[in-house]
Amino acid sequence: MPASPSVPAAPRILRLPGAPADQLPPAVAATIGNFDGMHRGHRALLEVVCRRARERRLQTAVVTFDPHPRLVLRPDAPLKLISTLEERLALFGEVGVQHVIVWRFDEALRSLDSDQFLDALGQHVTLRYLVHGPGFALGRGRAGTPDVLAALGRMRGFSIEEIDLHRLDGQQAVTSTSVREAVEAGKIQDASQALGRAPTLSGTVVEGEKVGRTLGYPTANLALDPQVVVPADGVYAAWAELRPFTPSAVRIPAAVSIGERPTFDGRRRVVEAYLLDYDGDLYGQPMRLHFVYRLRGQERFDSVAALTEQMARDVHQARGELLATPASG
Repeated sequence: MPASPSVPAAPRILRLPGAPADQLPPAVAATIGNFDGMHRGHRALLEVVCRRARERRLQTAVVTFDPHPRLVLRPDAPLKLISTLEERLALFGEVGVQHVIVWRFDEALRSLDSDQFLDALGQHVTLRYLVHGPGFALGRGRAGTPDVLAALGRMRGFSIEEIDLHRLDGQQAVTSTSVREAVEAGKIQDASQALGRAPTLSGTVVEGEKVGRTLGYPTANLALDPQVVVPADGVYAAWAELRPFTPSAVRIPAAVSIGERPTFDGRRRVVEAYLLDYDGDLYGQPMRLHFVYRLRGQERFDSVAALTEQMARDVHQARGELLATPASG
């Protein structure tokens, strides 16, 4: 049973509003954004933040928002997220971020201009260097453009730097939107390339209809956050991570089915994972799926026997795909 990589030092988490002001706010190089998915573009930006911090003997900080600003600004335009807040926080720690400020995005925050935003931020960190991507703007009405922030920085004692979005093969810009679309289409390799890791899906194991158990393939059904993007219907090879985000986390090979179980005239979309070579009670436990390969689309079979035969082939293929893929990938 392969173990997950060691868990890095967790960043200091501050949740605003509500966190008390620091008496001596640490001097930081920082960046600000939502960072949904923490794709390669985000990581490239954070690597610059960490490098600038080392050069200037500063600490590193990220300001991120929860919920996603678009859910507040455009409630009529549904948005599916690539990652949960818990995943983002863990991924920030992996790249060496020391402080994460999780700021509740609401009408009060939305009403702050860039000067007011920096005043509020200054109660918790002393900004000395700000790194941002293209199109960045801060504060009410997006009035805090890079030129405005540069002027504010000269008065407040910080510098700013813009970096380009990370591009794949020098051509395609990596964005959260492009990753989200790849996941929704079941294009796992495309999503993995843009993320620099396997796309994931987190949830809690709940009791299902036990259809898989009657077929000889007992599955763990996941209850998911309805705001998180789910891969296209089909069958996938994946690593199932138990006890995620803890030092005792382990990854176990799995075949994952997503869909409505058309052979059984299902009407409800479910995500169920058959863990290979595992026997244990998982009800009520968190699980994080790392998708490696899409084996096939969802199909309706003429008989339960035909479905069972295909499931055996799926499990065999999933095992082969996962043997060729490191569990830490």
